[in-house]
Amino acid sequence: MKILIVEDNAVLAKRISDWLAQAHYTVDIAKTGKEADSLIETSSYQAVILDIGLPDENGLSLMQRWRKNGKKEAILILTARSNWTERVEGLNAGADDYLPKPFEFDELKARLNAIIRRKDGRTTDQISVDGFRLNASYRTLTTPDQKEFRLTATEFRLLQCFLRSPDRVFSQDELVETLYNIERCPTRNVVQVYIARLRKIIGGNKIKTLRGQGYFFEKDPTG
Repeated sequence: MKILIVEDNAVLAKRISDWLAQAHYTVDIAKTGKEADSLIETSSYQAVILDIGLPDENGLSLMQRWRKNGKKEAILILTARSNWTERVEGLNAGADDYLPKPFEFDELKARLNAIIRRKDGRTTDQISVDGFRLNASYRTLTTPDQKEFRLTATEFRLLQCFLRSPDRVFSQDELVETLYNIERCPTRNVVQVYIARLRKIIGGNKIKTLRGQGYFFEKDPTG
């Protein structure tokens, strides 16, 4: 999954980014509201970690504008302020959760996973489609015949993208964007390589190719 961190403290933003990368997230960082606006308009994110105290705009007004414009990304607010009324204001403005600084990474990750699950309508970190079970906690895939595979970080992110939205067609550019952040953007051929690897694991008939359009995971219509 791809996460946007909006935080002007470069040290903290890098620390959170490194933590999330180790947890197999793809991460972009914006230091200002203007940068965040640009990124959220041009990229697709599952969630945003948003600091309220940005140098050019209050994070709450930024979030309110996004919600008004129809942005549905899960949003976790970070703030050094401890006033409970501000937490209520943030939640009422459209935030999905609120985390005061300082914090432990395990709590941030747990809250982030929880708001993403709620957006997806899930209750656990496991995604299940047509007997395939993808476990985010262990980065494993269990197939309908009960074989279990440990996936690489990139294989996991790619399959997670397909299983979260079965039957949706993803272009190669969308998949590259999902797999890598803006500072590391390989050629589109890398998607073909990883799809070939996934097909060897799940079978060649589940991930379909639409020539000139992209790829999709075909869900069994009778399932």
